[in-house]
Amino acid sequence: MRQILKQLNFSDKETDVYLAALKLGSGSITELAKKANIKRPTAYVVLERLKEIGLVSLSKKKGKQIFITENPEKLLKVTEEEKEKIIEKEEKIKEALPKFKALRKKDTTVPLIKYYEGKEGVWNIVNDLVESKQDVWIIASGKIYDVLGLKRFTKDVTQKRKQLDNKVCIIADHHPENVKAYKLKEYFREYRFMPETIDLNATVYIYADKVALIFFKEPLSGVIIENKELFLVFKFMFDSLWKELEGKNLPE
Repeated sequence: MRQILKQLNFSDKETDVYLAALKLGSGSITELAKKANIKRPTAYVVLERLKEIGLVSLSKKKGKQIFITENPEKLLKVTEEEKEKIIEKEEKIKEALPKFKALRKKDTTVPLIKYYEGKEGVWNIVNDLVESKQDVWIIASGKIYDVLGLKRFTKDVTQKRKQLDNKVCIIADHHPENVKAYKLKEYFREYRFMPETIDLNATVYIYADKVALIFFKEPLSGVIIENKELFLVFKFMFDSLWKELEGKNLPE
């Protein structure tokens, strides 16, 4: 019970007094202080706090101040108030985010490098791409589907990209899922293909002043490098290869 009350932001003394009050049901502040093993003035201050959140009532009987505990179901009201406070804080943060972002100084000359490991780490890279909501250029190994799972990839990536009015250009290997996606002729993706003999163990994403690489050999890992100059170099190389592969190596 103490742990639950702590999660509701009760202090140790508030917890002691409330649990003592529940056990007594009602009585004088002196009796409560003795039950909670705290000083009477402290008990009075804490009771005022518990009164504010509706867990006890303070009354007078024969000129003597007494407390009366309310139904413990009132604790649910406390949780509702906590939820409202959290929602209010979230809204304030959302409103302030543009100002915080404006204050954040970025040194575009020094690459920001983030390294990821394992399947969920690779998903962090893929999600960063999706959340960027910008054009993307991909050198794509179909092994991404094997590693991350086609069903989840389609749901969390392909379907979300469909909703965006952004260009996706893909230089793909001849993995069956890349060939299948090419034949669907979806408006938001344009494909060109490497020779069938090419077997890549990595995928490259070029987007939003970033270059992300995913490596499929064990241990599964990846990296996001945020740097405008590096982005432009990779984009130049992609564009050159894109032009070179026009009309070539297309699946039948």
